[in-house]
Amino acid sequence: TELKSYSAALSKTCAAALAPKKICAAVKTVSDKEDRTRNVIIYGLDECNEENLEDEVGKVLAIIEEKPVIKDCCRVGIRKPGKKRPVKFTLRSSDMVNQILSKAKLLRTKEGYSNIY
Repeated sequence: TELKSYSAALSKTCAAALAPKKICAAVKTVSDKEDRTRNVIIYGLDECNEENLEDEVGKVLAIIEEKPVIKDCCRVGIRKPGKKRPVKFTLRSSDMVNQILSKAKLLRTKEGYSNIY
């Protein structure tokens, strides 16, 4: 058994806890979670060869009376004949995402948009 002073024992455990790699990993984890909270996925949008996804997403959002700034927009998954791939788009803030998601149920009542969610 080895006896150490409290400050000696504490300095070793604090140094290990505050290691630069651990701090970087923790910051990266939090940053990744924040990035993902700004994503929205729309299912059911028709797919064509030469499509402008930002315009299509903008039309859907206009139906629910929202006009956010879309940072990024892409289809998710592998293209298969007869299947509609989901569309993922990123907004500037997670607050706007929450606002859009709360209004998304309005699409069910609009003609031509009942299969989009």
